[in-house]
Amino acid sequence: MDLAGQRPRWPIADPEGFRAELQRWIADNWDLEITVAEWWDRLARTGLTAPTWPRSQGGLAATTAIQEVIEEELAKTGAIAPPVMGLGIRMVGAAIRQFGTAEQFEQTIPRLLTGRNMWTALMNEPGSDDPTTTACRADFDWKYLTLNGTKTCSELAATHAIMLARSVPENTDRDGLTWLIVELEYQPVDLIRGTVEFRDVRLLHERVLGTRDEGWAIAKTILPFNERSFVGRIRRGVIHVEGGTKAGNLHRVVGDVVAEARARAQARASAHGGVDRRNS
Repeated sequence: MDLAGQRPRWPIADPEGFRAELQRWIADNWDLEITVAEWWDRLARTGLTAPTWPRSQGGLAATTAIQEVIEEELAKTGAIAPPVMGLGIRMVGAAIRQFGTAEQFEQTIPRLLTGRNMWTALMNEPGSDDPTTTACRADFDWKYLTLNGTKTCSELAATHAIMLARSVPENTDRDGLTWLIVELEYQPVDLIRGTVEFRDVRLLHERVLGTRDEGWAIAKTILPFNERSFVGRIRRGVIHVEGGTKAGNLHRVVGDVVAEARARAQARASAHGGVDRRNS
């Protein structure tokens, strides 16, 4: 996906004008016979997945009011939401957009916006909710770094992650930490404990995100995105589907996913006396 390419010039300065244009776009593009991957491609190509991001980074440079309009209109249609489950758009996207190299951006953001990869952030470790206690090691040589340690992982379907490791073993607390971009598709995930284990995993230095040994600068910058960012929040009315290859939804037909979601909603409504109290 060409993030800097041509996208519709939505009238984002006029929310109601935008709503009318969006309604026409949904009527032309929402299709029960396409795959989830194709639907997510259509959303991403038009800047609707992360509309508050800059246009050069795949968004529309829009306000949160415009994002609310998008959510409302998708909900009216009963459509599948953009791939916003997990920490991908809300936190990982913020980190890579601000601290990643041009190559890292091109390798990650298009696949994040189209749901091809399911991202998470591996900050904490078993028994601790404080990233400054990180013990997972990243040992560097002239070409590679070697990872050893265990991180907690709340997104069990995640295929990729940004990960905090200790790169200066004699340091403690906030010093000597480094963020890395890692693949999780082939890492052993303990489904019961919710952990992922790294044992002598070798990566190239190009996987370092930001400045080596100065990872706390990234941590303190991106943590507020998870707490306050409007982008990537789960909204009522739309159907939320996990992205990435592990979840197995990319090649499913939209109509089948919608029918399944409606059946679940009806079952929940029956269980609560006719009122569905949960998101789809």
